[in-house]
This record gives sequence, structure tokens and C-alpha cells, in this order.
Amino acid sequence: MHFEIRRADARWAWVLLNDVNETIAESDQTYPSAAQASAAALAFAHLVARAGKSLTVAPPSGTLL
Repeated sequence: MHFEIRRADARWAWVLLNDVNETIAESDQTYPSAAQASAAALAFAHLVARAGKSLTVAPPSGTLL
């Protein structure tokens, strides 16, 4: 997967694409600069990584709910 920063009219947005360039996720807002759109994409990536870590942690009881 990879992010692309795209021009959306006079503003910018991010799009997350899979290996065959299908859209997986996209920003729900636009940003005044490409740098701000890139920062928002990075923040989204960090949130997804953190959520992924919480899914891989085994509960204390050892059983999945």
C-alpha cells in the first residue's frame, strides 16, 4: 500500500492505494497545501498502525472475545 497526495481543485487531499492502485481510503477533507495533506496522511497511518497493534495483543484471559 502507498499514499498519494493529489490536487483537489485548488486544494490537496491524500489517497491510500493498494498494490494495484485501487483506493483503500481517502481523506474526508482537503488541505491548503500538499505538505498539510502529507502530514494528515502520516497521522492517519500512525492511527492505523496503533489500531493494528491493539488487534494483535492477546487478552489477559488468553481467550478471544
